[in-house]
Amino acid sequence: MGDKPVFSCRCHVFKIDPNTKKTWNPTSDGPIQVSFFFDPSKKAYRIVSIDGGKLVINSTVVAGMTFSRTAQKFGQWSDQRANTVYGVGFSNEDDLTKFADQFEEAKVCVNRDALSPVGPPPPIEEDAPRRILSPGLPENRSNGSFDTEPVKLRASESEGADRSRASEHSLDDAMKGLSLENDRLKTSLNQSQGNLKKWEVELHTLRTNNSRLQSALHENSRNIEEWKTQLLQYREENTKLRSRNEELEIEIDNLGHMRNGTHSPKTAKKHSKSNLKSEEVERVKQILEKVTAELVEVKEENTRLKTQLRQSEERSGVSKQVYENSMVCQIQADMELRLRELVDMNRKLLTYCRKS
Repeated sequence: MGDKPVFSCRCHVFKIDPNTKKTWNPTSDGPIQVSFFFDPSKKAYRIVSIDGGKLVINSTVVAGMTFSRTAQKFGQWSDQRANTVYGVGFSNEDDLTKFADQFEEAKVCVNRDALSPVGPPPPIEEDAPRRILSPGLPENRSNGSFDTEPVKLRASESEGADRSRASEHSLDDAMKGLSLENDRLKTSLNQSQGNLKKWEVELHTLRTNNSRLQSALHENSRNIEEWKTQLLQYREENTKLRSRNEELEIEIDNLGHMRNGTHSPKTAKKHSKSNLKSEEVERVKQILEKVTAELVEVKEENTRLKTQLRQSEERSGVSKQVYENSMVCQIQADMELRLRELVDMNRKLLTYCRKS
């Protein structure tokens, strides 16, 4: 026969801090089951508490052990064998009183057993409020007094055996429940570890993608700055071409005036003017060819910039880049308009040169 439960309650369990010996360390997050067990073979009482498969209290009641009520709902006792001090806190004072009475009864029973052994404790009564008195002890009256006469056994041996088997069966069920709960917690732990590995992989992937996007963003920013510089250069070249075009128009107008004006009767002078006109026309043609070549280069550069701009828009969806790209497009549109004006002017110059 094993240990038999004689008393059970729920309370908060604490242990004294082994370093400071002044502060209490809670053993669980909330109230847990604490039970008194009696071992008939050893005539010994044990206070046991298990929380989630972990043994929290395993204290054997011995002679000389004292339970002290240090507060209205808190009590403590010292266990020299476990080299610690246990503390229990209850939700009301009545539960603390019941626990203290049971502790005192167990201690008295242990002291009596040292002198004359007694039989096993009585079984748990169905109508008893989770409290059973130890064998050979006086019944706890409501007024706090005790009878001096010993308590007589009310159950027969067969009933005691049946109830002891029922108690053992309940303990087995409790152990099975704890085992199932432990297996469930292990399964949850394994699943959590698997999920943690997946989250670590996803986090690493997100960090890698973020680094790549940042690199692409910096690269696009550098490219946009280069394009801005090139656009400024093209604007300057366009201004120079316009100035040169205006000079050519002035020279062409001068040539027209020279052709429409009066000529000198000297033939040599006519020939010199004709040669000068031919030279000016050739020089104008060369300038026009040079301008045409520069226009072709500008168109090619404009096409290249459009391609780069389209690629940059596909790679980046940042609003800032979209705004800058729109500005680049607007500048390119202005350049195209100016280039068309230059082309028209070039055509006019060619037409004029052919007519002349």
